Amino acid sequence: MSDHKRLVHFGIGAFHRGHQAYYLQKLNEQLPDEDRWYYTGINLRAETSELPSMLKRQNGAYYFKRIAPNGDAEYIQINSIDSIEDASSDVSVIRRVFSCPNVKALTITVTEGGYYLNDNDELNSEHPEIQHDIEVIRQQSGQPATLYGYLAIALLARQKLASGSGSLTVATCDNLRNNGNRLDNAFKQFVSQAGNDILLKWTCDNVTFPCSMVDRITPVPPANLVEDVRQATGVSDACPIMGEDFEQWVIQDSFANEFPPLEKVGVTFTQNVHAYEEAKIRILNGAHFLLSYVGALRGYVTYDQNVRDPELNEWLRRYHQNEVIPTIYDRPFDMEDYRSTILSRFGNAYIADSIERIAMDSISKFPQFVLPTVRLNLERGYMPEAATKLIAHWFAFLSLLVEKRFRFNYRDPYLYVAEKWMVQEDPVTAFTKDPDIWQGLNKRFPLYSETLAKEIRLTLESYQERYP
Repeated sequence: MSDHKRLVHFGIGAFHRGHQAYYLQKLNEQLPDEDRWYYTGINLRAETSELPSMLKRQNGAYYFKRIAPNGDAEYIQINSIDSIEDASSDVSVIRRVFSCPNVKALTITVTEGGYYLNDNDELNSEHPEIQHDIEVIRQQSGQPATLYGYLAIALLARQKLASGSGSLTVATCDNLRNNGNRLDNAFKQFVSQAGNDILLKWTCDNVTFPCSMVDRITPVPPANLVEDVRQATGVSDACPIMGEDFEQWVIQDSFANEFPPLEKVGVTFTQNVHAYEEAKIRILNGAHFLLSYVGALRGYVTYDQNVRDPELNEWLRRYHQNEVIPTIYDRPFDMEDYRSTILSRFGNAYIADSIERIAMDSISKFPQFVLPTVRLNLERGYMPEAATKLIAHWFAFLSLLVEKRFRFNYRDPYLYVAEKWMVQEDPVTAFTKDPDIWQGLNKRFPLYSETLAKEIRLTLESYQERYP
């Protein structure tokens, strides 16, 4: 590990390597060596430990194939991650890394489910893994299982540094609305429940949790990417990645310590992250989410196939133009231009983003990506017909999957929620009345629940012949 100023990242996936590490690479290319910043990437999960091993053998370097919608590609070598660690079986890695005063900030990509939030937006302290980590911190012994346990151990190490040098920015880069504030709140609940009042006070005084909005499609690298990179560059890279040529990072200007001057390479520092994230999560993520289940049921494999289906393209247009854009009231940019850009990105056949990747973790995503659009339309007296049709397909997807009438490699730690609906006498009603999913909307607008239930039954009937 070099003596440069340093960021640490939890979760060494393709998105981090194609986004935060990519931006840092661009910045370093503009800076003299002594002013450069580097990443230490830390793996937290045993099931993903193969990647850090491969990256470590390459000293953290890899190629990023950046592809435009017309197929033009550039191969960018990323060297901004110069240290790779695996804490999934050895928590002492966390203590060692965060004991270095050169570390100024932590960025995080653990996906929505990794925050263990309940329907009240509080820490789900009843979850067995959270309970396990509370004991790890309370006893100061053991291997954490969640972000909260690892983060608490990191901050315990920071406490021991000389006054002022331990301050840390903790920036979540996941698709959660108000993500920094939510992590801040949940983490402090975690520390409080672990009974560490000293750490709680120190965190309040020395750690900031800025909100951020991130955007770039980085699909799971295809099997032929290694050979593709070798032919294009002459380099044998065991772990290249690929992604679209669009990138965006908006982060709240709220830093506890030094932070790299990423505004020089297009990152937006602002106090109004909410306006950017609302547009992105509802226009991009909401549409990504909803169309993926229709595409899956129609046998499509990649997302661009959805966009080229005239019927689905029309559903998407109606969802965007009639239901999403009219209910976005704080607009940091032109919404129709943004929608056009997203359509172009969705249709990028050279990315071939898998529906399997997009469809995962739907039960924790729905309240984030789609429910606000439904709520805002109902509040303005408008029936969101496109959203209703698409939600009905999501339910049909889960129903057919649970009943084993439809085969799909679906991953979701909350699938048991859908399984509970399906064993009820009336699964559709169980879904439309689920308080965690609808967060009170079903009680405020009972007519909508009836409308959705009718649409779900029609949708299920339409798939009877295909999935008997």
